[in-house]
Amino acid sequence: MGKVCSKKFIPIAKTKGSKTIRIYLCTWNVGTKPPPDDLASLLSLDTDLRPDIYVIGLQEVSTSDLSATDNPWTIKLTSTICSKGYIRFKDVRLSGMLELAFCRQNIFTSINGIESEKTKTGFGGWWGNKGGVCIRFDVNGINMCIVNSHLAAHRDQTPERIMDLNSILEDQKFRDDDVNNILDHDYVLWLGDLNFRLDDLPREEVLTRIKEKDYSYLLHYDQLNKTRSQGLAFVDFKEGPINFPPTYKFDVESEIYDTSEKQRVPAWCDRILWLAHDDSYEGVHLDVKQLHYKHHPSYKTSDHRPVTSLFEVKILSFVTNTLPVIFHQQNKWAKGDVVVKFVINRYQPTTWDWVGLYQEDFTNIDHYEDFEYVVPHSKESEEPLKVTFLLSKFKHLRGKHILLYIGTYKNTMLGLSNVFLINH
Repeated sequence: MGKVCSKKFIPIAKTKGSKTIRIYLCTWNVGTKPPPDDLASLLSLDTDLRPDIYVIGLQEVSTSDLSATDNPWTIKLTSTICSKGYIRFKDVRLSGMLELAFCRQNIFTSINGIESEKTKTGFGGWWGNKGGVCIRFDVNGINMCIVNSHLAAHRDQTPERIMDLNSILEDQKFRDDDVNNILDHDYVLWLGDLNFRLDDLPREEVLTRIKEKDYSYLLHYDQLNKTRSQGLAFVDFKEGPINFPPTYKFDVESEIYDTSEKQRVPAWCDRILWLAHDDSYEGVHLDVKQLHYKHHPSYKTSDHRPVTSLFEVKILSFVTNTLPVIFHQQNKWAKGDVVVKFVINRYQPTTWDWVGLYQEDFTNIDHYEDFEYVVPHSKESEEPLKVTFLLSKFKHLRGKHILLYIGTYKNTMLGLSNVFLINH
């Protein structure tokens, strides 16, 4: 029996069959290096058909700045992706692991139920040098969870990698009763430096097979493939055909595999897998189609090569999509105190809900000009709710702006005003 689709934050909507959205995933162990100047090729930004959602999972981001929002990688990726009409709607960081989620501006109102989690697995769960982070959200009522993990290293540590995976699955819990853990989600996409190596092959033979592009032979010895076939990890997950060479370990800024004293055997450490539950909602059967799965050899700043995959994911199609919070029409703001009124349908405000003032072209839900907390009425009151913004706090606030109502429960955007002008 399929799971019941949660209605807690689904806007009032009439379904009209299904549609597909495109999700672009990227995993890269960046080896503490700063971002390169040009990320367009890595993110396929030079194509006309861009995805609806980007999720970037990095490992070994420099810990000299532990911020999820203000580190060089977040700044570079945000400026690059958002310049093409995207909004960064969630980020999460654990030590060197960083995950960022972006969506097209025109589907932002369809994304809700946004949460993140993190799990330490290094040194018995005390350190965050290994572990996993995730971002989960709903799109038109279909829920998905995208996990970025960095598992235990070294060739002989397969049992430890399996333990890391189990710890992540057991530890990460969510607020939505219908999707309490990772595997409850309709779609699970898992990426990262999974660190699985090649068993029982000498380095020279591996290098020869790589030169001959005999990847299928090498993949018979791949620890992840063997682990999956034995039912020890990633049960029911799928992985697309690997038609690219091992992504680890390279000499930095080189196409040559490790020439250091350790002479690491090349391996496919960097992987992307997916799980789609065999469920149907409103007569729509869940389905995932992988459109590409590849490495990017031109990015040589790290000893890993980045890996990307583009997915086409089936979701519900809504004829109408009405948010529960409806703002009164906003006219030009010029001076003094501005009272903003709004009504709420099918939703009970919670403690710490807030209304944010944003520039019209904002690129990050956390980059507001100002915000005010919502003070709910009693349930019996039919009066509009209101918040007051004090323009006197700002010396130079001008241009086109909008208001967003943010529900604190799962950081969900529940209302969007018209665009209005501020001339203060």
